[in-house]
Amino acid sequence: MKDEWRGNSEVAMQTEKKMTLVQLTVIVAVNMMGSGIIMLPANMAKVGAISLLSWGVTAVGSMALAYGFAQAGLFNQRPGGLSAYAEEAHGKAGFFMTFYLYFFSLAIGNVAIAISAVGYLSTFFPRMSVTPIATCLSVIGLLWLTTVANFGGPSVTGKIGSVTVWGVILPVGLLSIIGWFWFSGHTFTAAWNPQGISLGKGFGSSIALTLWAFLGM
Repeated sequence: MKDEWRGNSEVAMQTEKKMTLVQLTVIVAVNMMGSGIIMLPANMAKVGAISLLSWGVTAVGSMALAYGFAQAGLFNQRPGGLSAYAEEAHGKAGFFMTFYLYFFSLAIGNVAIAISAVGYLSTFFPRMSVTPIATCLSVIGLLWLTTVANFGGPSVTGKIGSVTVWGVILPVGLLSIIGWFWFSGHTFTAAWNPQGISLGKGFGSSIALTLWAFLGM
């Protein structure tokens, strides 16, 4: 009875630490909107409205990757995600390379996101970026703050995301709806390809940016 109770307790604890489908969906939405929809328009506007086509290309590619990961998860029930899948095919070297490169990309990406966040926050708290040293300390502090929030496990992270996601959904949703009252077809046409670049170059100039947004997925 004691072993059975202990086993049930461990299962319950593991279940509590896991994210629900809604929390996982929220995390994906926050990652895509926070690092993509909010941060990218200013950069993509330099290319022109032609960059909208790259969203469709990267969306199809990302869905194909998601389908591949879903199939891999069905065939491989081991914990570890992408690294575990690589180990099945390429051994421990595959596990290490996948884990190391993914960690490296996230380490760089998190710093980039933290710098952008400090840039936004400095509008309300100017001292955060008054000097390069202040900006550096603010970025480090923000990274540690989000790291500490993850100490509680994925369940806590999911709960935090389910609240903070409204800080992204509300402004984006309102702009998407209210913005139509000021939509100008003439302005959109004029901004389609202001630099007169080819379709291939337009994709090349913007597809890396949209891929960044889909990294959250």
